[in-house]
Amino acid sequence: MSGIDSTVLILGAGIAIAICIAAGLVAKKIRNRARDNLHKMALDPLQRSHSVKEIPADTHEISSDQDRDFSSAPLRKEIDCLQDKVDITQSLVALAEKYSLDEITIATSDGLLLASSLKAPSADNIARYCKMYTINSRPWPPGTMLFGVEHKGSFLVVIAKTKDPLLQEPDPELVYKTKDILNWWI
Repeated sequence: MSGIDSTVLILGAGIAIAICIAAGLVAKKIRNRARDNLHKMALDPLQRSHSVKEIPADTHEISSDQDRDFSSAPLRKEIDCLQDKVDITQSLVALAEKYSLDEITIATSDGLLLASSLKAPSADNIARYCKMYTINSRPWPPGTMLFGVEHKGSFLVVIAKTKDPLLQEPDPELVYKTKDILNWWI
């Protein structure tokens, strides 16, 4: 009888090892998929989070650049956002002035303030806007632009308030200048 008991024990141990190996392979596959998605996000700084990619875009309102009226877009002023600034806040104030923004704030994707052109931005508003951006709760509130940037492996959300209630997409140059400021100060 002891031969049968040891065979059952060995067979049980073999099954347990096979289950552990299968679970490890599944976990590795999930981890690799998550890492690949993170790398894809880092390659395109204007790309929204993974959950946003799964939401189909409404293509009825998309028009070509020739059909768009850019006359309402504010003119850029020739302002240096980096030189002679003492901190990131002054650089963001200059950036807001350059692009005729009321304010500009940079936060982590989970809503923690990193920097702002305001002296005391509302933590509740920052958290709310970051959540709206992350889940792609469009349209944004009137006069609000939300966009993402990748900086040193972290995904950040930029909240810009404008005087124009219809302006919701950032000028690509605004995105690049925001990255320049982050690279200069952080």
